[in-house]
Amino acid sequence: MKVFKMVVACIVACVVTCSLCLLGGQKVIAFAEETESENGSSESNALSNIWNLDFETIDKQLAEDVKNYHIPGMAVAVVDKDGALFEKTYGVCDNPERPFIIGSMSKSFTALAIMQLVEQGKVDLDASIDEYINGDEWFAAGTDHKRITVRDLLNQTSGIQTYQAMGKLKSTESYGSHVYANGNYGLLGLIVEAASGMNYEEYVTTYIFEPLKMSQATASLEKAKEKGLLPGYRNYYGIPVAGEPDYPIMHEKGKWTNIPGGYLCASLSDMEKYLQMYLRGGEDIITEQSIQSMFYDNVPDGEGGFYGMGWVYSTESMCMPVLNHAGLVENYTCNMFILPEKEIAIIVMVNMNDYLVGNGLLADVVMPLFGMEKQLGPNEYLKQHLMIDAAVLLLLLISLYPVITLKKWKQKSENKKIFVFDMLRHLVLPAALLVVLPCMGTPLSVVWLFAKDVAIVLYVSAALLFFGGICKCGYLIKRKK
Repeated sequence: MKVFKMVVACIVACVVTCSLCLLGGQKVIAFAEETESENGSSESNALSNIWNLDFETIDKQLAEDVKNYHIPGMAVAVVDKDGALFEKTYGVCDNPERPFIIGSMSKSFTALAIMQLVEQGKVDLDASIDEYINGDEWFAAGTDHKRITVRDLLNQTSGIQTYQAMGKLKSTESYGSHVYANGNYGLLGLIVEAASGMNYEEYVTTYIFEPLKMSQATASLEKAKEKGLLPGYRNYYGIPVAGEPDYPIMHEKGKWTNIPGGYLCASLSDMEKYLQMYLRGGEDIITEQSIQSMFYDNVPDGEGGFYGMGWVYSTESMCMPVLNHAGLVENYTCNMFILPEKEIAIIVMVNMNDYLVGNGLLADVVMPLFGMEKQLGPNEYLKQHLMIDAAVLLLLLISLYPVITLKKWKQKSENKKIFVFDMLRHLVLPAALLVVLPCMGTPLSVVWLFAKDVAIVLYVSAALLFFGGICKCGYLIKRKK
């Protein structure tokens, strides 16, 4: 019976930790790829009729999804170069002027700033980054940062790893291959400042936000709040809870997150204007040639697509060329899409991060916007969260059981088999809960940031198991005396 309990404990631990494996060594993004239909030809036909979408029906479906998937607020738009084909807000998002934190969609703004400076002759894409910034200040000692070019940062082929912190960056053996890392775009923000003579916030405001009349966009949390920033939510065990974002300080050392790589703020109407700029060939912001470079001067991303200058290019995910970039921070999830052949763009913004369930469901939510049918039912949110919550509850009960049955254990403590079992239960299992994800490349600090509810369970379960072990050790020592 006790062996069975140990097996169950390991299984539950695996269920909980494997749920977080999506964090391991992957991009911190949200619903970046749409689920593919089993019938590729019908999917293509649906997309070919995108101009004839029934937006009234789509509006009703989106409203139902917001309710069924417990989304606090959502803003959605479909635009072409002439205007908005569809624009709607849901839940607590009461108008399209409410700013969201747009996460890694910020990277395309930083890339745009770099390309503007390239056009002005102030930045050379193939020059070493040391021509613009002091690499020794931002990299760990002994790192060969002189080999890294501006283009390497844009395409994320610098060798910098996903969770490396500013000030402790390293160019590893992966140099030349795509590895998604915010550090690349943190450095690009510094290059924008060095080449322009302006701070990053001032530059993007002067040369991107203001010319495009993106009145609600900003690179400052304080200013975003003044402009009506929509409160963000984290999801705890299926329940959305409002909370403050862990917003970084500009160029803050010791953190793997940064503003140029993931913390610009903008409203739905702002993002419509931004995407229309690309559809119109750059307007007076950037040349068409530079846009083509941003979209297509890219490298394989290892996931079937190509990454370059703040955009992911794919020809497979929806049976037609698609450019997109997603954004995910602690309590906001966004994605933007450009369909070059259709000359339209789509933006979806949500003020919640539900890493284990809701973020994945958003891929299904947006399907009607691409002319595809939804694949999941209205109860999917409830079913998935109940399964995870059941696993979490079972793990907590198993962790608590040795503490509440300590008196019973004392009566059998001389049994050697029990001693071996206790070593596994109170040392191996809690250690596994705390080290599995770091061993897979995801620090627990990242889990705490993006899936705080699961991090709490891991910490509490490990603490209970360790505490039970300490109590038993104390009893055995006392008995020997």
